[in-house]
Amino acid sequence: MPGVQICRFSLPETDQELQSIPVCGAPLHFEVFFCLSGRLMVQPLQGTSCTVQAPGIFLLSDSSPLRWCRYRGNLGGILIAVDARAARESLAAVCSSLGIKLDTRSVKRKMAAKKGCMALSGTPWTQAFWEALPHLTGQEQERYCVFKSVELLYLLCAGMSESEGFPFGAASPASYNPLEVGAYIRAHLSEKLTIMRLCQHFSVSSTLLKEDFRRAYGVPVHRFLIQQRLQRARELIRTTRMPIQQIAQSVGYEGMSQFSAAFKQAYGTTPGRYRKMSETAIRRPF
Repeated sequence: MPGVQICRFSLPETDQELQSIPVCGAPLHFEVFFCLSGRLMVQPLQGTSCTVQAPGIFLLSDSSPLRWCRYRGNLGGILIAVDARAARESLAAVCSSLGIKLDTRSVKRKMAAKKGCMALSGTPWTQAFWEALPHLTGQEQERYCVFKSVELLYLLCAGMSESEGFPFGAASPASYNPLEVGAYIRAHLSEKLTIMRLCQHFSVSSTLLKEDFRRAYGVPVHRFLIQQRLQRARELIRTTRMPIQQIAQSVGYEGMSQFSAAFKQAYGTTPGRYRKMSETAIRRPF
């Protein structure tokens, strides 16, 4: 995306207990750091310090008011930097496809109220994110982080209460976002997922969940669930030696006949035949 930079990094642990990091801020510039290891500490010019440690998420905007930024341990993770001006058109396209509106100036005002920085951890939203991330490849993880960064900016703009702060406590209709449902589904493919269970988890009605989910993803919840299960199964068949029956169970299918029928309908061949084709392709790449 134009105006969006991705940086995956790992800073080595040093003999010093705390190691400083240079801070360079710019107007309408937002950064989201998905911390995979170590601990990051930021001290604003005013207010108390802000700390995030793995697994955690850190938001930073207009970093010039910061006194210092330091880390401890082997700090590593994925950093998404958004230049709101340069990314205006690409952000508008993403938000338009999702049927949402993003006001970066509103985001700036609300981040300013938090002294330009905020740490997120131990919430349903962050839990769903960290559960989903390990199931993705390296490049997919980076793209997923970009997607979630845009979602965070939207939630800052649309759902953050001035008095209560970020709306990522217990889910409620006021703070519920349909994009969280997709992440939750991806992280729990092996479980028996039903509309009722999802509604109970996110504390929303079935009508609201179905309508919002279709608007956000373009397909009904059930179809999305099948797609995600079969995509995960295809990847496991292609990249691992797990027995196909075990793979079927790991993505939520109790019986092989149901799994084989769904797989063949989606990909035009049986799971066993697909594995043989994959093995042949690996042995004979040309």
